[in-house]
Amino acid sequence: MGGYWSGIVWAGFIASVLAACVFWLFRALDLTRFSPTSQLGCLLFDDPRLPITETVGVLIFLAMGTTVTAALFAAVMRMLGGAGWITGAGAGALLGLAVAGALPWLARINRCVRMGRLPPPGTMGLGWGRATPVALVVGSAAYGGVLGAVLAGL
Repeated sequence: MGGYWSGIVWAGFIASVLAACVFWLFRALDLTRFSPTSQLGCLLFDDPRLPITETVGVLIFLAMGTTVTAALFAAVMRMLGGAGWITGAGAGALLGLAVAGALPWLARINRCVRMGRLPPPGTMGLGWGRATPVALVVGSAAYGGVLGAVLAGL
């Protein structure tokens, strides 16, 4: 049983790094202002431009992606018939859509938005760029797909 859980952690780490790269690519191409690491850091700090905000956000992102999120994805894939990249990508895409829909609500707990240092996300995150919902779906699908593929090999 310990090997299974360590497999989930490693799969979650690999998937989290890839998903972070996908989100970074969307930002680098100036398609969105959304950054999950900045958003997570802004739960604790007021300014998204501070290095500590991004650093803490990366740590939270990796911690969540390797533990809670990976375990939840593994459970969902098990309920859907087993781990695999298609099952994982589908579950990830649905999660991305749900997060995009929840962004206006999540902005209420975001210190950077409340302090006016980030604009409000608007419906589906469109206030942060027209490609924000796409970035969320693609990044989350990449996370789920990689996680499912790695877990399928365990």
